[in-house]
Amino acid sequence: MDVLVAANTKFCFDLFRKISKDDYHKNVFFCPLSLSASLAMVRFGARHASAHQIDNVLHFLDIYQSESKEPDPCLKSNKQEAGTSKDESALLSCYFGKLLCKLDRAKTDCTLSIANRLYGEQEFPIHPAYTDGVIQFYHTTIESVDFQRNSEKSRQEINYWVESQSQGKIKDLFSKDTINDTTVLVLVNAVYFKPKWENYFDSENTVDALFSLNEKEKKNVKMMTHTGLHKLAFLEELIAHVLEMRCSKGELSMLVLLPSYSDDNLKGLEELERKITYEHIVAWSNSENMSEKMVAVSLPQFTLEDSYDLNSVLEDMGIVDIFDETKADLTGISPTPNLCLSKIVHKTFLEVDENGTQPAAASGAVGPGKSAPSLVEFNANHPFLFLIRHNKTQTILFYGRVCSP
Repeated sequence: MDVLVAANTKFCFDLFRKISKDDYHKNVFFCPLSLSASLAMVRFGARHASAHQIDNVLHFLDIYQSESKEPDPCLKSNKQEAGTSKDESALLSCYFGKLLCKLDRAKTDCTLSIANRLYGEQEFPIHPAYTDGVIQFYHTTIESVDFQRNSEKSRQEINYWVESQSQGKIKDLFSKDTINDTTVLVLVNAVYFKPKWENYFDSENTVDALFSLNEKEKKNVKMMTHTGLHKLAFLEELIAHVLEMRCSKGELSMLVLLPSYSDDNLKGLEELERKITYEHIVAWSNSENMSEKMVAVSLPQFTLEDSYDLNSVLEDMGIVDIFDETKADLTGISPTPNLCLSKIVHKTFLEVDENGTQPAAASGAVGPGKSAPSLVEFNANHPFLFLIRHNKTQTILFYGRVCSP
């Protein structure tokens, strides 16, 4: 399990740098875990070079090459057959199945909706074993639609399903004419999340405040404030603070990475983005490196909505063949040749406001004979990075950048 989490985290940073490199002033928000699972679902039916390219870009090779010191049902069941694309995809899917089962339990205590599904042209028959595997391991389905003769109806069907799965927040995933009679296989990935804070933000304490966009511009924002116990660390090598804010009864945490305030806050953010690595995440998320302090938190309300057509992005990263009908080998999905992926679309919606549970009675209390802990200020009044983490597995569910709330 740890090796899969590591692979997903490395892919998260690779993808972030790719989609954000052309505009350092833009808000960014995506769900790396959902994308990794989606591409692993395609990998489940990919063979030869089509499979190897996905493995390289998503760091799945690390999983196949690792040796487990403890007995692992996934490794044990595939040990004798490992080495082919088919057997490696079975191993990978087993790992994802176990991880997604753990994450499903966390959804009950938060507003988290993930719409993840393949839509294929009905002229391409689907292997029953592939359909069964997608249901078993990836908790979704592959749906047959009539792209060739009724592409508009297919588009509306997909959009309606995504809207219903995202509590009405994500509408018109595919605009008119983006799907046509040449479309054969579409991977839909849409996510809506609204954290429910464990430490309560009282809306009465929300104030109007200035947020520094850059060295010259500022804007008025609604700044949520509260004081409570939080884990906090200063990362000297990154010149930034990291604050952990728990939500969903401790199942998830938002970690805010705030560069030290400077005359040009965007440059500080760019430096943080350039330096941060998977190894940093492991090191500073270790409980020994984050100490619990009484923190005066100021965090802006913000809503992020983003949409990514990932075909060209993934091609730039090295996944090329699955988009080319003359090169794609998706024979694990359908026996019909020339099946290729027409589109991969990822759309996200995040709402951050005061929403949360009432504070525990003992939160921040000082007992008899104890001195009040010193108060530390954490003021996110300039651009920052953040991630949403599933605490039990250390999986990054979401990753983002806030330049302008």
